[in-house]
Amino acid sequence: MAKTALITGASSGIGRGAAVRLASEGWHILAHGRREDALQETLDLVREAGGSGEAFAAEMGDMSAVAALADWATSADRLDALIHCAAKFTYGRVSTERFSDWDNSIDQVLRATIRLTAHILPDIQKSEGAFVYICGPTSWLGWKNHAIHCALRHAQAGFAKALFEDVREHGVGVTLVHPGFVNTPSVNDTGKDRSRMIQLTDISEMILTAISLPNTSCVTELTLRPQRSPYN
Repeated sequence: MAKTALITGASSGIGRGAAVRLASEGWHILAHGRREDALQETLDLVREAGGSGEAFAAEMGDMSAVAALADWATSADRLDALIHCAAKFTYGRVSTERFSDWDNSIDQVLRATIRLTAHILPDIQKSEGAFVYICGPTSWLGWKNHAIHCALRHAQAGFAKALFEDVREHGVGVTLVHPGFVNTPSVNDTGKDRSRMIQLTDISEMILTAISLPNTSCVTELTLRPQRSPYN
């Protein structure tokens, strides 16, 4: 029976890259995203890589949709990993005018992470599987005009670190991945050289390594930086 991974944000970028890399090792991919057409493109790539997959579209800011996503994922014969790539980026100064955007970000980044994890935890424990959370340097730094984004990433990282202590004796791994500039369409490449950025194949390889280690060790945190500065 093939190992199965639920990958959020699998319609593009790191999520899609991870889906294709795991598929090349025969994993069954449960691909989550918001856009049905993009998810189908991911599934086509998954099958070309030698794996199999299914897709589920859901808004991470809707807690009933998050619960439905979890129900779908746990209805599979087994669930070995969650690779959580979905997130919302928010940028701007601290202001009362931004309350609505902040609340939406709290739902999509933090509340969705916590609830999805809790929903699927029993199944991950059963398989002695793994959780991978794509985070970043905003989980330990403070950047101008990124106050809420930094706050949410700090909280997400704290949740993951504490989760590991909760589940380590059950044989469950928890890994935080902090990528630098990754060559994805969403990255602003003004004044930068994309060939010097971290490539999707690089980060996907590290994710696969983290969830494939023997059950006697766990990579709790991975920081990836471009070998050479991408700035021109």
